[in-house]
Amino acid sequence: MPNNKRHERGFVAVTAALVLVVLLLFAGLSIDVGYMMYQKRLAQSAADAAASGGLRELNAGGNAAAILSAGRDDSSMNGFVNGATSTTVAVNYPPTAGSFSGNNNAVEAVVTRTLPTFFMMLAGTNSATVSARAVALRSASGTGLGGCIFTLNKAASRSFSLAGSNATYVACSSVVESTSGSAFYMEGSGTLFLQNSAKVGVVGGYQLTGGTQLWNVATNTQTYPITISDPGDPLASFVAPTGGTIRGTNVYYDKNAPPPGNTMQPGIYCGGLRVGNTGSVTFNMAPGTYIMAGGGFSLTSQAKVSATGVTIYNSKGSGWGCAGNAAASPVLIDSQAVLTMTAPTSGALAGIALFEDRTLSGLSNRFVGGSSSTIDGSLYFKNSSLQFSGNSSSTGYMVIVVDTLSITGNSTVGANYSSLATPNIFVGTPSGGVLSE
Repeated sequence: MPNNKRHERGFVAVTAALVLVVLLLFAGLSIDVGYMMYQKRLAQSAADAAASGGLRELNAGGNAAAILSAGRDDSSMNGFVNGATSTTVAVNYPPTAGSFSGNNNAVEAVVTRTLPTFFMMLAGTNSATVSARAVALRSASGTGLGGCIFTLNKAASRSFSLAGSNATYVACSSVVESTSGSAFYMEGSGTLFLQNSAKVGVVGGYQLTGGTQLWNVATNTQTYPITISDPGDPLASFVAPTGGTIRGTNVYYDKNAPPPGNTMQPGIYCGGLRVGNTGSVTFNMAPGTYIMAGGGFSLTSQAKVSATGVTIYNSKGSGWGCAGNAAASPVLIDSQAVLTMTAPTSGALAGIALFEDRTLSGLSNRFVGGSSSTIDGSLYFKNSSLQFSGNSSSTGYMVIVVDTLSITGNSTVGANYSSLATPNIFVGTPSGGVLSE
């Protein structure tokens, strides 16, 4: 009996040792896997930067060698240097794989690094390789393919949503930066028509319910959203206006109280600007920057307004020299109103039509102007929502950068930036053209 007990104790000790070794191997495996995943994320950032850098060089007229050099330079600034620390950075123009293979309006970057393992070497695996790929796109006209629609909220469900039986035409890619599983959401029976082989890129997930679909106009086939990395705010570099001439307080115009010469002037509107029924007359907005110092901007009833070379900056009442301190209010364009608006084509606010003060948040902006309404320019509401049903002109463009977006009617979002001064402000920026396939 004592001898048997010694054998049992020996068996338990050996078994415990073997279990401990297995547990250590699993613990080591989890550490190695976690480290590889971390390196994979770093490699993806480097690939995105390389593709974006290559695209900028392509937009500047560079050849394949220049594109390769520019892409590798941007990758190196993210810690991945070609030929160093077992790293390879390939920048291909045109891409050699994926859905944009051979596309002369695209640049592909592939970043690969071989890394030593820490614990997996105990199982005979001394190294592992991480790889990341990104494709940067532009349209056939040389404009940033990713420059149409951005929703910046990082966590919202239905960050970009489309509802009903509407037909929406978008000439360049949409970028949804939310990590939610339903960040991009379609319900009803509507179709989002993607022109120029544009994409819907989503950081998180998507849901296409009912009879909704995405349609690639170029190939006449159904398509689906793809997964992307978060490009951030493409309009972050624009500087807000700082002042102007005070034009009045709680200004309201209609057919019974028109502006002088039926023309409004740029400047500061303390308490905001509202335009009601203009009758059969179209009120004009002279070129320049209109600052809403609280009170917001609204077109109601049967307002008809034409604005060429205009930026509307929506802010709060304080800090503009106004007598009062009006609270901020949203931009509201009624369904019976008609707004024809074109952003400035040059200057500090070139391409910016509607610009919300970045210190504001949570406003519910609404642009549901009549079918005759058009805006050529950017709608920029960084921290607020936008309900949208509108169009760019048939030969124009629109860029929508908002916290969350809901499209509720037939809409057309163009991508013809030829009206802008050279260089085109929407080329070579973080326009969402970097799509991690």
